[in-house]
Amino acid sequence: MTEKEIETGILDYLATISNGFFWKNHNGAIYDPTRKVFRKNTNKHVYKGVPDILGVIDGRMIGIEVKKPKSDDSRKTYPTKDQLEFIAKIEACGGYGLIARSIADVQEYLTEYELV
Repeated sequence: MTEKEIETGILDYLATISNGFFWKNHNGAIYDPTRKVFRKNTNKHVYKGVPDILGVIDGRMIGIEVKKPKSDDSRKTYPTKDQLEFIAKIEACGGYGLIARSIADVQEYLTEYELV
């Protein structure tokens, strides 16, 4: 499965949870077709490492960084330093954060923390 397919499956699963609200977060560069370049965002409140999926469950924030399974040989199977730091900040504020490689990872995490 591709990372995008895993992400879509996770979002489809999360949509069934009645005590939560979840969305895909777009935090990448924006392409300017007129100038044929990616626009640089200079806003000091735009952070690196924001998880792919954000949400609120039982009134607390959750961030889910989606990665392909580790068996894939790509560097994209590991979270970046910025991604790990962002998840740590969410947790430090009382939220939930995880790296998910499958829908099952999310289901297990939510069950472990008694969120579903």
